[in-house]
Amino acid sequence: MNFKWLPNALTIARCVFALLCLGGIVQALRVQDLIDLGAAQDVAAGDQANRIAVQQLWYQFALLAFLSGALTDFLDGWLARKLNAQSRFGVWLDPIADKFLVGFALLGLALIFHTWLIYIPAAAIISRDAFMTWLRTTPAGKAVVDPSNLAKWKTACEMAAIIGLMLPLAAIPQETVTQGTATNNLAELAAVGLVGLLWVAAALSLLTGWRYMVAAARSGKA
Repeated sequence: MNFKWLPNALTIARCVFALLCLGGIVQALRVQDLIDLGAAQDVAAGDQANRIAVQQLWYQFALLAFLSGALTDFLDGWLARKLNAQSRFGVWLDPIADKFLVGFALLGLALIFHTWLIYIPAAAIISRDAFMTWLRTTPAGKAVVDPSNLAKWKTACEMAAIIGLMLPLAAIPQETVTQGTATNNLAELAAVGLVGLLWVAAALSLLTGWRYMVAAARSGKA
């Protein structure tokens, strides 16, 4: 039986998981509006508890979708090599699917936390990824192989920061995470570390984008 279609199917699935991740976060934020309304109207404690539980289920759904998408990122490449199933479509779609997954997750985190500490690195990463997607469609961009392994470190930092920031939302109520109502020194240190990791990812993102652009410019002149 021919399974060479599997890598491309997993890449397409990663795009779907990206949408599901953002969709789960948006649904959780809609439930937050109900929670805020219930607090203002002095709704029964049991009803509020149910709403908080539903919100956490949506955050768990979003985290699971992101983790599933990250897993397909490993599996599609591994299967493509194992099955000798590299294709033009897969080579084109794979980096786009990666950017969808990271970009939609970052948009979701920006909607949750409402702080420039998330806005700035998220905007830098998303803008760079959009530019890189365009650059790879140009003749000079197609001829360039990424000149370093920094992109792998960038991806690792992105994934670790996103998972680390989403995990508490799936485990404890959103207000506890975003407002720090039940934090301790260790939790605060972890939050600072995760946000710092996101800034490192943004810096690496801009650096690798610049190096790729320079390499493409040299390739175009060659």
